[in-house]
Amino acid sequence: MPPAEAVDVTQAGTEVEPSAPAGARIVQEPPRIPWSQLCLSFIKVWGYRDGYFDPEHLEILGPSGVGKTYFEATILQQRVRLRDSRVIFVATKPVDETILKLGWPIVSDWKGVKKNRQVIFWPRTNKVGEEHEALMEIAIRQLLDRLWKAKVKAILVFDEIATSEDLGTPVKIRIKRFWREARSVGITIVAMKQRPQGVQRDMHSETAWIAAFKPKDEDDGARVAEVMGSRRQWLPILMDSLDRKKREFVLLHSVTGEAVITWVDMPLKPAAPKARGLYKGGS
Repeated sequence: MPPAEAVDVTQAGTEVEPSAPAGARIVQEPPRIPWSQLCLSFIKVWGYRDGYFDPEHLEILGPSGVGKTYFEATILQQRVRLRDSRVIFVATKPVDETILKLGWPIVSDWKGVKKNRQVIFWPRTNKVGEEHEALMEIAIRQLLDRLWKAKVKAILVFDEIATSEDLGTPVKIRIKRFWREARSVGITIVAMKQRPQGVQRDMHSETAWIAAFKPKDEDDGARVAEVMGSRRQWLPILMDSLDRKKREFVLLHSVTGEAVITWVDMPLKPAAPKARGLYKGGS
């Protein structure tokens, strides 16, 4: 990431030209850097500030069709290539083609999670309706309990975290615990959400990184801007500056204030999964 002094986000959303027409607001934007130029510096610092392992949660916000899943899959694949990180991708709906491009095995139980260093955890069933929801709730609740007890360093990914939370209070309580305490046991959370509303506030308060795509409307934009720190700073950038066709998004480190506007300009190609299991090797 560029140094903090190179990205003066404190000026975003302020009037910088007194001669501007009444009611106009000229916003100083973060720099635009394509992901191909940014990825290595991001992966090096994500969870490794000052060279020491310190898990940093990440949330990805934006409506359907803007490129959230592609960005998510890209950073997971790059993290694995650089650090051979353990990754457990929790899928609560049919796995889409983007996630399949990761090339990781799809498993439905703890045995499969232990066997593979990178996995897509997707409890598949022919049940529908309430029976389907009940089976998903049990499977994800047991996964979270076993992962917590195992205390291994890993990246835990939720494809649509609200869907997991909606499975029931027991899962919601466990997710809250993970947001608040997972870093202490070496677990990094990556969570994707179409709208900033409808989830526990811990998701927004505990994440160090925010990837914000152009919201669907100004109401959503206002809430995303608040999550990023300031409606006045970020709403004009989110609504007026991001190119949806280009799938641009703001990547913000909420602790330091570092921010860029970027877009993924790299192909996502399947990578062979690591043979080592959950407990073997690396972080």
